[in-house]
Formats: sequence, C-alpha cells, structure tokens
Amino acid sequence: MRFAVNYSVPMEKLLREGAVDCDLLKCPEWENIVSAARPLRPVYVHFEIVAGNRGFDHLDFDLIQAMLASTQTPHLNCHLNAPANYSPQITSDRVRLRDTWLKELEALHSLAGDLPIAAENLPLQPYSSGFNISADPELIDSVIRQSGCELLLDLSHARITAFNLGISAEEYIRGLPTDLLRELHITGLKFYHGFLQDHFELTDEDFAYAAWAQAQIIQGAWRTPEIVALEYGGVGEVFGWRTDKAQLLEQVPRLMDMFGSKSHLVTPVHQPSLE
Repeated sequence: MRFAVNYSVPMEKLLREGAVDCDLLKCPEWENIVSAARPLRPVYVHFEIVAGNRGFDHLDFDLIQAMLASTQTPHLNCHLNAPANYSPQITSDRVRLRDTWLKELEALHSLAGDLPIAAENLPLQPYSSGFNISADPELIDSVIRQSGCELLLDLSHARITAFNLGISAEEYIRGLPTDLLRELHITGLKFYHGFLQDHFELTDEDFAYAAWAQAQIIQGAWRTPEIVALEYGGVGEVFGWRTDKAQLLEQVPRLMDMFGSKSHLVTPVHQPSLE
C-alpha cells in the first residue's frame, strides 16, 4: 500500500523543504503537471475517463497510452456515469447502462493491455440526475465483477451518496465490491453552495472516516488497496483555490503514517467511532 497526494505548487514546496513525505504524486493527464511532479516523487495519472455517458466519444487514446508509458501509473482508472435522463427505477435504463458500461470497460481493457482497470463510484447529487442511477451499488458491484475490473472507492463520493439517500456511509459501502478494492480516495467534506461537496481539507469527522477505512483494511473486511490518495489540493480553477499549504503540512503526515508504504499497520484496539 502506498500513499499519494494530488500534485500542487504548495505540495511541491513542502516536498522540496522536506516538511512532508508521500510515496506518489497523483496528477491529471496534463503533461506540464506530470513534468513538474516527476523530479519530486514517482508519478501516476488519474485520467478523466468517463464510462456510460458518451464520454468515450472524446477520448484521446494516443494521449492515454503516452501517459501510461511515461509514468508509473499502476492501473487505468475510469468513472462510472450515466445519461442524465436515465432512471434507477426503470429496468430498461438499468439494462442499457449495464450493457454500455460492460462494452466500454472491455474497450479499456484492450487499451490498457496487462494493466488492471479501476472503476470509480461517483456521488449521487440532487442537481445531477444521471448520477442517481450510476451511484447504484448493486449495479456497480455486478458490472465490476462481470467486467473483470476492480474498485476505485472514493470514500467522499460514497459519503455524499449515503447522505443524499438518508443512509449511513457504512451501509452504502457494504453494497460495493470492496473485496476488489484497488485504490482508495480520501478528502474532506463541506457544505458549499447548499450541497455537501468534497475536495476540502479534512476535519475531525473526515479523519474518523479515514480511520474507519483503515480499520476495514487492517481487519481484512476490504482488500488492501495498492494506493490510498489524498485528493485535497491540486491545480486549475477547480482545485487551485482550495489548496492551503498549512492544511497540507498538518494533514499529509497524519495520512502518510496511516497509509504510507512505511506505515506499520496494527489491529486497532477499538473500532473508530463515526458518531
């Protein structure tokens, strides 16, 4: 298990100062960012590949193959989405979405060669109706197993989905194929513009969920992921404005101790409380 952090300019400065450590830097599929990150730590790419809503029509397969060849990306990721007009209550929509996911995941297998495919759960949000069906755990579980893929569990996405369904995150995640866990994403949650959103700094509650996830891994309830990534911070207009050096300085060492390659995992005496 290795611990990764989103590349950002503040994270680069902290690494150069020797103030924090991580095993990997997680980068978007932007060559300038990958080039900036390479001298600091091994780099892997998190692609903006979306299955299920015609996202494959716009994929640059040459770019994907070039990025895979020039980085230490251990698996090819994708996001499971759906057309906005699909409903989880309509059987024909579920069948069409399942068939589309399976067809596009098969295409990714052909592109990736021997690399595993890790499919990520997206959050159910009231303003994005297509996510409602794509967040269905039964559908995600069956497609990942049938396609020979593995799970990229975004813990914050799962928590947002559970919140909007009115259930606990533990209940929602029990429906996902955590025995096929390949990568785990962690961020902080905050209400922003009226909705629960991710990619913020971690609070005590967020750390409690990180500790709970660690306990699932230690106890064997989940498969040990290859990578655990902190998705706080980054570049561009989506992530750059919420990247604080002081937050990285406080949070990266804590998570590195929990999930890094040099961490010494032991069974917790008590199950972390999420109350």
